[in-house]
Amino acid sequence: MNDPATVRTPNGLDLTYHRIPPGQRLVLRARPQQETALILVSGRLTAALHDGDHTVERDDPFTVPAAGWHLTPGTEATATAGPRGAEAVEVHSPIVGALPQEKNATTITAPEREVRGTGSYERHVTTLLQPPRTSGLLLGETLALDGRWSTYPPHRHQHSNPPDETALQEAFAFRVRPSSGFGVLLTYDETVRDARSTVITDTSLASVPSGYHTVAAAAGHDLYYLWAAHGEADTHLALHTDPAHAWLLDS
Repeated sequence: MNDPATVRTPNGLDLTYHRIPPGQRLVLRARPQQETALILVSGRLTAALHDGDHTVERDDPFTVPAAGWHLTPGTEATATAGPRGAEAVEVHSPIVGALPQEKNATTITAPEREVRGTGSYERHVTTLLQPPRTSGLLLGETLALDGRWSTYPPHRHQHSNPPDETALQEAFAFRVRPSSGFGVLLTYDETVRDARSTVITDTSLASVPSGYHTVAAAAGHDLYYLWAAHGEADTHLALHTDPAHAWLLDS
C-alpha cells in the first residue's frame, strides 16, 4: 500500500487519503472517544462488518454517488480493495455530543446531490453524515464543474454564536478532472486583500482551521472535494458570509 497522506486540524479532526492496491486490506478502527468514516473515492471496496460483507463500487467521484462506512467508538471493520484497487478517504473526529445510538459499523449511502449557487458559482453538494447519526462529525462532497467557484460567496464558521454562526474547523480532500489541472483555495481573516492562496492539485489535501474561505476550479476543469467539519462544542453548521460579498446571496 502506498504511504497515505494526512491533514489534521488543531481541534483533532484528521483526514487521510489512501491508495489501496488490488487485494490489499485496510483495517479501520474507531479510536477511543472518536468516530470514524471511510468514503470510497474510486475503485471497489468490500468491508467485513458484523452482519456480513458489504461491497461498494465507484468509477469516479464526478459521476457516481458516494458510498462508504461510519464507525462509532469501539467498532472496527476491514476493507479489501477490488481488482482495480481503490482510493478512499478515512476521517477521524473526536466525540463532542451524545454517542450515536448505532453501536456497529454502518453503510453510508449518498442522498441526491443538492444544487447550490447559480451561474459561475453553481455547485452540487451532498451531505453524507451529520448529527444525530454522528456525535458531531459533518461530512459531505462538493462538485464544481468547468471552472466554477464553490464555497461561495466566501464564508467562515469560526465563532460560536448560534444560530448566526458556529465554530467548526474543516479539512478537504480534492480531485481534479482532468488530473493535470488545478484549482485554488483562498483563505483570509478580514478582507480578501489579505487572502492566502493554496494551489489545489489532484488528490491534494488542505485544512481551514479559521477564517473566510472559498474555492475555485481552473477554467475547463472539474473540481471535486470531500469535506469534513468538526467543532469542539458546536455540532451543526451555521455560516457567516463575508459582508462584502453577501449581496450575491440575493442575486
